[in-house]
Amino acid sequence: MKMHRLLRRQLDAQFGSHADAPSGLARLFRDIDAEYRRADQDREALSRALALIGDLAQRHAVGTEETKGGARRPAFSRALRRLFEQAPFAVVICDSSMQVTSWNAGAGRLFGYSAKQATGREAAALLFAEQERNEAREELREVAASGEPRRWQRAALMRTGEEVPCEWTVVPLRDKHGASAGIALLAQEPSAGRDRFALVLDATGDGAWDWDVRTKRLWVSEAWRSIVGVPQLPEEPAAWLDRIHPADREQFDAAFLAHVEGRSERFENEHRLLHRDGSWKWVLARGAGVRDRSGKVVRIAGSLMDVTQRKAVADRMLHDALHDPLTRLPNRALFLDLVKRAFSRARRREGYRFAVLFLDLDRFKAVNDGLGHAAGDELLVQMCARLQTCLREGDTLARQGGDEFTILLDDVREPNDATVVADRIHQVTTKPFAISGHEVFATASIGIALSAPTYTRPEDLLLDADTAMYRAKAQGRARTVVFDATMRERAPQLLDLEADLRRALVRDEFRVHYLPIVEVASGRIQGLEALIRWAHPKRGLVSPEHFVPFAEETGLIVPIGRWLLDQAGQQFQECRRAAGATALTLNVNLSSKQLLQNDLLEHIDQVLEAHHLQPRDLVLELTENTFQFSDQATSRLAQLRARGVRLYMDDFGTGYSSLNALYRYQLDSLKIDRSLFTGGSPRGQAPELVRTIVSLARDLGKDVIAEGVETAEQFGRGRLRRRAGLLLLAARRRVDGARPAGARRELVIGGFRRALTDRGGRGCSSDRRHCRNSRPRSRRGTTCRPRQGPRNRRGNTLRQKEPSGD
Repeated sequence: MKMHRLLRRQLDAQFGSHADAPSGLARLFRDIDAEYRRADQDREALSRALALIGDLAQRHAVGTEETKGGARRPAFSRALRRLFEQAPFAVVICDSSMQVTSWNAGAGRLFGYSAKQATGREAAALLFAEQERNEAREELREVAASGEPRRWQRAALMRTGEEVPCEWTVVPLRDKHGASAGIALLAQEPSAGRDRFALVLDATGDGAWDWDVRTKRLWVSEAWRSIVGVPQLPEEPAAWLDRIHPADREQFDAAFLAHVEGRSERFENEHRLLHRDGSWKWVLARGAGVRDRSGKVVRIAGSLMDVTQRKAVADRMLHDALHDPLTRLPNRALFLDLVKRAFSRARRREGYRFAVLFLDLDRFKAVNDGLGHAAGDELLVQMCARLQTCLREGDTLARQGGDEFTILLDDVREPNDATVVADRIHQVTTKPFAISGHEVFATASIGIALSAPTYTRPEDLLLDADTAMYRAKAQGRARTVVFDATMRERAPQLLDLEADLRRALVRDEFRVHYLPIVEVASGRIQGLEALIRWAHPKRGLVSPEHFVPFAEETGLIVPIGRWLLDQAGQQFQECRRAAGATALTLNVNLSSKQLLQNDLLEHIDQVLEAHHLQPRDLVLELTENTFQFSDQATSRLAQLRARGVRLYMDDFGTGYSSLNALYRYQLDSLKIDRSLFTGGSPRGQAPELVRTIVSLARDLGKDVIAEGVETAEQFGRGRLRRRAGLLLLAARRRVDGARPAGARRELVIGGFRRALTDRGGRGCSSDRRHCRNSRPRSRRGTTCRPRQGPRNRRGNTLRQKEPSGD
């Protein structure tokens, strides 16, 4: 066998010939010879030769000899000593006290000391800078005690005082009894190419590993070990494999085997490794195999990257992509995926049903506009907390966007299960929310869609629940509606309705009807309330309950309200001039959206000026819900009062305000809602409550208007007639009982001209275009002549209103 000349001289001197070499070393010598041959052209081979000789020194037991001073030091055989002496890198042999006992020529060339100068000195003090000596000294002792070799990248101190980066291999030495005999330090300057790659690897912070498939030995770098937080690992694959998370082990083995068998170009796998502190680190392992002539993998080497932080960021990004950032609830995309999975369960399990609830907060925009977006966000967060309390185990709450939420009810056995959850939601939303120092009331309109075999897409089920929700809003909000097939036909009608409302403004299709406010004692008309009606070209005259809620949701109530105020102001002044009645008032309803418009005051000033009206001639009626929203609303009401405009609270008893609002907002009057009078009992549903409200309002110096008085018993017979300051509002029936119920009391402006001129308290109904008619046809309306009651200190007033649902 041909052998490198340097290695041949060393072996021949010791063994005579290669054939005479001790058993078991022949293969090692062949590997060393190959490394020597490459060393002439490739300095990188020195590192491999260094590792091989270090391995030889570790495995070959050394003897000890007594020095002149009586100490014991390592005594290598002549063959090994010559190998070390001729090695092209530094070799330093130390005894168990870490004193230098042998120093080869390579060490002299590298460090600048002769063997005589170095022998007997402590290795750490000789080879390392002062700031690193203690750490190096400790690590040298650890290697000697552990019996495991260690590789370093550490600067060496030259004789000149210069520090030079070096690659170190520290090999523990054992005698034939296994006792520590010292250490061998092998060092070299890294080659330029080797240094470049090492710098790159160090810069990435990645670990390196080398897996010998044949011998089943695993070498890992210091950076690899630092990822799992351990200083040393056994050189066996189990040191890696046993640290893999049980849930990731199968996937790791499959990827490794696929590369070994040639089914993948390189090995790559993400898995979790057990850290020393008990936590799990996500790592990305990459590697490539070295194959022999037959194509069999004999070795795989690669890198190990700590991707724990990147994995956490990716998981967070995925979570954020599927969850609402404000409420942390699932968003629309995730909710649709959950519904899709529910469809899959329904196909697999016979009899399995589920339901989708679509929720929309009522008047949420008013909260946003009044208190600000931060308050709106806080309301959404608090609403989520309440909604969660209404769900069953397994149900999912999600936010669709804005003020819309959806709920997936799992395993619904009957439709009533869904309505029970909806009822819980209505119950928890009756209590006020504490938002930015205000009590805010927020109800929800809910649509329910139940799963059925006819559905094939999650989007369709969600759309039908949305359609049912809009039907609930159209019915008056804070309601629940279960979807049926007929609603699907009405969904396009909502788009048509919005388009028709916009066209109605352009085509002047709206009409103004009026209700007279009549003083009961004298029969004199005190004022008029303006009511909007829609003269639809196909549907005829449309009452406000059929389009005003939708107009509020779309924001069209603002231009419609502006039109109503301007048109009513013009007609009111014409009517008042014709009758010569200057003491009349004009009552107009104002929505919360109109109240918060920045140009509201400017528009009111323009209407008053254009129609020669005084501020005291105008009465603005606001619902109780208007007063809950903001300081902006409070400021706006104060500005209206400063102008001399009167303010009434409309529909008292249906919202959440209290009599304290009359004092706080300096309102002039309140109107008791009709629901307190109409119902099964001819005497009214809550007479005691009515009397209490009247008494409290009277103590505050406020007038009271009672809406919905339909019978003589409600008007008189000791219930309302004797209440000073009470203004009565008739609904359908004549209060004197002389005519049957069902007669409308709405009037257009022409009828009021006649009423004011002829009788001062009688109403008639006719279209403005036919204002010359002396009185209406009986099928359109009747004249209301209130029963004359005894006067009291404050004249009672009768106000007539249209029936609900017309």
